[in-house]
Amino acid sequence: MIRRRRFLPPVILSATLLMLGPGGVTPARAEPAFAARTGYSCAQCHVNRTGGGMRTTFGSLYTQTILPARLLRLRDGGNLLPADPDARFAYGGDVRVGYYWVASDDYEDISSFVNGPTDLYGMVRLVPGRLAVYGDLEVGSGAATSRELFGLLSSRTGNAYVKVGKFIPPYGWALPDDDAFIREPLGFAFSAPDTGIQAGVEPGRWSLHVAVVNGNAGTYDDDRTKKFTLVTERRFARSRIGLTAANDLSGETRTTWRGLYGSLNLGRLSLLAEGDWRRAQPDEAPSVDTWAAFVEADLLFRRGMNLKYAHDWIDPSRDVETDQQQRDSLGFEYIPYPFVRMGVFVRRKDGPDRVPGTRDEQVDVVFHIFF
Repeated sequence: MIRRRRFLPPVILSATLLMLGPGGVTPARAEPAFAARTGYSCAQCHVNRTGGGMRTTFGSLYTQTILPARLLRLRDGGNLLPADPDARFAYGGDVRVGYYWVASDDYEDISSFVNGPTDLYGMVRLVPGRLAVYGDLEVGSGAATSRELFGLLSSRTGNAYVKVGKFIPPYGWALPDDDAFIREPLGFAFSAPDTGIQAGVEPGRWSLHVAVVNGNAGTYDDDRTKKFTLVTERRFARSRIGLTAANDLSGETRTTWRGLYGSLNLGRLSLLAEGDWRRAQPDEAPSVDTWAAFVEADLLFRRGMNLKYAHDWIDPSRDVETDQQQRDSLGFEYIPYPFVRMGVFVRRKDGPDRVPGTRDEQVDVVFHIFF
């Protein structure tokens, strides 16, 4: 059962908003709102064809010349960070520092500054435009892990590609927020890369991406079964619609996913949504059906300023009437200059009383450097 709670303390909320000054644009890990607003595919701005990670030459120029409220140039008029599509070596990164505050009925309130994960990207173009090796290193407190590491073979025919190695399997919208109910709770997140092979084509306004991975988020598999994921979409002038699916057999349980997603651009207002169904079917037990949905609205007030609202909903088991959860998020994002983003988000959760943490309220303040 979902119940309503008190709002965040007005003093804390007001102080947080004042810390930012006038408002923002969007996260740069992988931001579907950009795709909805521009009509581009993820491959337009990211080396990873299904979103996230290092930016392409176009993506680098876009973040320097289109996103920020104010442009900065070198004295000779050149871009701050040159973007050469034929360069043998390319690099990039995302550095995040922030503060979060959580009010909970189940635990003591939390207030903490955090040094978020730092992502460092590198690519070697063995044959420019054809063959490359890409790596994505996530550096945290006292540890560094490889999130993605793959070889990429590209073809101009149908804008096709094949990549082999460790990567984020494609599924639905690649939201930058792993906590969204259509991401990690369903088993797909930036924090859960897998090892395998992925191939795709993007002729014109169509795209199709298919991956076969181990299914255990590891570097090797101890059984013969594999996990299959698929994303396909059709883009139009102001909208897109896509289908996504996955199938995995792990032990005695087969899990299948199905989803529908899309976006609509109304000028300064961009809308995107996704709905998903997952069925876990053990051999000798009843199946468990999970339903999840996500909607987001992004309003671009002016260059460099964005207001974002998102609503998440999940029903972990259709056989249980009192386990539904929802989350509402409202945020301002600001990119004053190239490579710099500031943001503040207020989030409220509603969920069953018996599940700790499902009725929390939270404020996130983020300072983000990306290049």
